[in-house]
Amino acid sequence: MKKPFTKMHAAWFAALFAAMALASCTSLPDSAESSALSASSQPESSIADSSAEESLAESSAEPALTPVRTLDGDYEAMVPAGQQTGITPPLSHGDTPAFYAVQSDGKWGLIDENGTELLPCTGEWMPYLCGMGHWSWSSSDSYERYEEYSSALEEATGHPLCPGHGSNSYQMYAEAPGNSPQIYWSSDGSHGSREIEAEDTLGDSFFPTEYTALTDGGGDPPLLEPGGFWNFSDTDGNVLCPDEEFEQAGWFGGEALAPVQKDGKWAYVDTEGNFATEFVYESCWGDDYVLDPETGEYTYVSPIYAFSLWEGFAPVLRDGKWGVLDENGEEVVPCSYEGAAPYPGGAWLKSDGQWGLYLLA
Repeated sequence: MKKPFTKMHAAWFAALFAAMALASCTSLPDSAESSALSASSQPESSIADSSAEESLAESSAEPALTPVRTLDGDYEAMVPAGQQTGITPPLSHGDTPAFYAVQSDGKWGLIDENGTELLPCTGEWMPYLCGMGHWSWSSSDSYERYEEYSSALEEATGHPLCPGHGSNSYQMYAEAPGNSPQIYWSSDGSHGSREIEAEDTLGDSFFPTEYTALTDGGGDPPLLEPGGFWNFSDTDGNVLCPDEEFEQAGWFGGEALAPVQKDGKWAYVDTEGNFATEFVYESCWGDDYVLDPETGEYTYVSPIYAFSLWEGFAPVLRDGKWGVLDENGEEVVPCSYEGAAPYPGGAWLKSDGQWGLYLLA
């Protein structure tokens, strides 16, 4: 089975792939009102038949959704383009929904949440804000038109195009469940480990931790041994799901649920370690390197992660169709849409080629 090989494991890839590292309120409409025709104006048998038909229709019909905003572009995918802190695994959204990486014909660009194009869909990778607050993005003409793109981006967003520089990254690891985790860090070719600090945990009591050993790499800087498994740990080493070995685990990020992966499929667990869903969801965003233990080779794979919740909701992908999961693990929007993207308290959904913003809270 292929196991995820994070960018922390292959720090020497950092320089080569630096550019790759990645409204008005409404709610679900109220149910339809009962018929205006009063009981006194209908025969008793007619009332009974009508009530039965209405009850059946209400039980089988999906709630109608009305978007509060739509986009003009027929994008294949949308992903929040927030500032990356270098943490592995990455959190799937930033602090605000101000910007989205969008894909068209397999290429990536950038829009604001109103749909205004900030970068054309010509980039090889999703644009994102690097740790220095620059837009990281690479396309066939990004070097020739660097000043033009950078000036326009800074005027529109307050952030220029990234000129290229070193990067920092880190993740939590422990050699075995029960051991207190530490931080494995990489910065401009240097590597090491340190104690966990409060800001490292994103405010979560339990955070995604890889269980693997630290190796010196035969005299090279210490690296994390590939092929470990994931779970959630607190700073004392207590494990959230002690009987599980996950292929990957995402962040709670202050929410009620977090995504976990086994056998290539994703489920969601709560903060007590209980499963809120079955393992039925597919990877739907992000990229990374995957180790094939049979060949020992690393392959670039995208998508690789599942979305975390954002103010109670997360887009999910099942059997090639998109829906929305709530904090109870219920598909409040069934998986029947062409696309989806996170938004706090709701989601962007694509139907018949049209993206619409739906607020569900």
